[in-house]
Amino acid sequence: MTNIKPTTGSERLQVLDALRGFALFGILLANLYSFIGYNTYSPEEIIALPILDRLVLFFIDWFIEGKFYGIFSILFGVGFALQATRFRSAEANFSNFWLRRMIVLIGIGLLHMYLVWNGDILTLYGVLGLLLPLFMNVSNQTLFRWIMALLLIPLLIHGLLYLNPEAAFWGSMSRFSADLKMQLGFADLSLLEMRTSDAPLEVFYINALSAIPRPMSYLMSGRYFHVLGLFLIGLLLARHWLPKIRNNTVSVPSVAVWLGVVGLVCSLGYALIKGAIGTPFALTEIGYVQAIVYHVGSTSLALGIAMLFLSTWASGRAQFIFRNLALLGRMALTNYIFQNIIAVFLFFGYGFALMRKVPFAYLPLFAFGIILVQWVFSSAWLSRFKQGPLESAWRKLTYRPAKSE
Repeated sequence: MTNIKPTTGSERLQVLDALRGFALFGILLANLYSFIGYNTYSPEEIIALPILDRLVLFFIDWFIEGKFYGIFSILFGVGFALQATRFRSAEANFSNFWLRRMIVLIGIGLLHMYLVWNGDILTLYGVLGLLLPLFMNVSNQTLFRWIMALLLIPLLIHGLLYLNPEAAFWGSMSRFSADLKMQLGFADLSLLEMRTSDAPLEVFYINALSAIPRPMSYLMSGRYFHVLGLFLIGLLLARHWLPKIRNNTVSVPSVAVWLGVVGLVCSLGYALIKGAIGTPFALTEIGYVQAIVYHVGSTSLALGIAMLFLSTWASGRAQFIFRNLALLGRMALTNYIFQNIIAVFLFFGYGFALMRKVPFAYLPLFAFGIILVQWVFSSAWLSRFKQGPLESAWRKLTYRPAKSE
């Protein structure tokens, strides 16, 4: 049996690591949005925030929200294509490898979701990643049709919710979580009170309770379908762009410029609507418009940013920046969980309990501070080891040693 080993540093494509590191910073900005306490405010309180706070939130809604997890999702599809190509070249069993890889990722994600922060995205990636081998050998035309269908489904679901918002099914997991909260004796405590409690058990319980409705919220927002569609975009792009990246012949087609323009305009519309109604999701006419511009804008701008990033790299400019972003991207799994652990200790009751004590205007300062700590850690770690600590554990649990003949 052919023995497939993990990709070494010399085999990695630096530009993909750099783009992953860049996306990691955007995801940090988006997640701090929640850590500072956005979900503990009512829409009326959001609208009444000081102007500087609202400007920072507006900037994130326009340029950050949905775009960088979109880039991360596209890169997940590219990574799948890279792994599949390596195994095909070695005539090794890729399906079994990928199954193990996704099961381990789901395990890491569940631990992260329940022990660290309920906003985990890894579990979703692992579950949806199990479906990717089904698309490995389909034609580009079929892949494109699947992408269009998957990206449309979230809007159909939103319309169904709007037409029938009182259906008991949609609130089933939230009710279960609320009932469990009552049975545990926390019925009178708000989300903010439990997040910032001096009792660690209360902080743990509210995180676990908040994780319970997450699968249903993904269904209501259509995220299952949106993320799988982004994975397939990555798979499709890999077929066209990876040979160009390897040969350093990347050029940006004019469609990338138009994607960026459409993304900016639609995302501006989303930010304006969210700023006016104080919520990212509403079952109203304006809420449906908001959903349309969010999905079109976030996907288009994610693609536009990624293509502009690749073009800048291919031009040879800003290589110092790319090298340093690649340090973060090579340890993306470790850094993603690490930045959430830092945020938990800053904003939850486990540590400084700063939730709602810090203005949203300070969010960029926290983001730059955390990413600087991560860059120092990544630089020091990768100077001694080939992979980050969690990447190494993922590798050991995924790759099998060579069998003796």
